[in-house]
Amino acid sequence: MMKDKPHPRIHWIDLPALVLFVALAAIVLLQFLSRYVLNDSVAWTEEIARYLLIGVAYAGSITALRKGEHIFLEVIYRRVNPASVKPLAVLADVVTVVFHAVLTLLAAGLTLAADRRMISVDLPKSIVYGFVTAALLAATVVAVRQLARRLRQSSEEILRDIEEAASGGEAL
Repeated sequence: MMKDKPHPRIHWIDLPALVLFVALAAIVLLQFLSRYVLNDSVAWTEEIARYLLIGVAYAGSITALRKGEHIFLEVIYRRVNPASVKPLAVLADVVTVVFHAVLTLLAAGLTLAADRRMISVDLPKSIVYGFVTAALLAATVVAVRQLARRLRQSSEEILRDIEEAASGGEAL
């Protein structure tokens, strides 16, 4: 008899991506219905859908980072000497932290410098840039937490996490 997998629970940090995705679906449905059913397109839907898609991408990247589902070459971890697994994984996590931290700083600078407004809706574009900055900051925090966790793990535990992630389970 097969053991049933537990139902995946939604973590609180995944909620913004879910809410933005539902809003995006509703806006695209409104856009479709107004354009092809009513034959009178609602002007602002395309621009708002574009910004919502940006939000979904950045909020979703936090979920992917938290679950360890970003693309990486797991074959490298399987081929190296087991003693090299932990230093390699720690190096990868340090690069991830630095990457997200630099992106956060650049996005914060862009947010502060943004003075343009959206075209079809009279709102500042800095709202979108601010959300991207917040998402990148959250991704940086998640990456730091993963680095701290990785530092506490042995090479065997890291390999076990990688195998579990490769088989479709949640590694982190």
